[in-house]
Amino acid sequence: MIQQNIMKVLKAKQLGLFTTIREDFPHSCYMIFFFKGLTPYIATNKNSQKIDDIKNNPNVHILLGHDGDRLDDNFVEMFAKAEIIENPSAEEKVWSEELSKWLEGPEDPNYVLVQMNPVKIGYVEKACTEPNFIKL
Repeated sequence: MIQQNIMKVLKAKQLGLFTTIREDFPHSCYMIFFFKGLTPYIATNKNSQKIDDIKNNPNVHILLGHDGDRLDDNFVEMFAKAEIIENPSAEEKVWSEELSKWLEGPEDPNYVLVQMNPVKIGYVEKACTEPNFIKL
């Protein structure tokens, strides 16, 4: 049941908060996420600071689902190990026109994928409740 609820959120929400560790502190930014099952991916520029962050510390955190309209929205949080895929194959590439602000297209030489390998995923049904976790 928890995994089904998690999948509903992942299918409904692509925009989420992506957190890396930068200079010993959390650093967060909004990203567009793409999913293959429970595994999230982001497309980014290989020269971005988040790539350096991941090279220094692959532990990342993702928050998806709460869009700010209501305080009692359900959401998913994910703890994962990030892996940089520098030369993604055509099957691995993900693209959205929103990415054209940072990349020329899926063939841009600066295009890299970041795959997050989930360690623990939490589902929060509503505000002020503890997450229910699944460990992978």
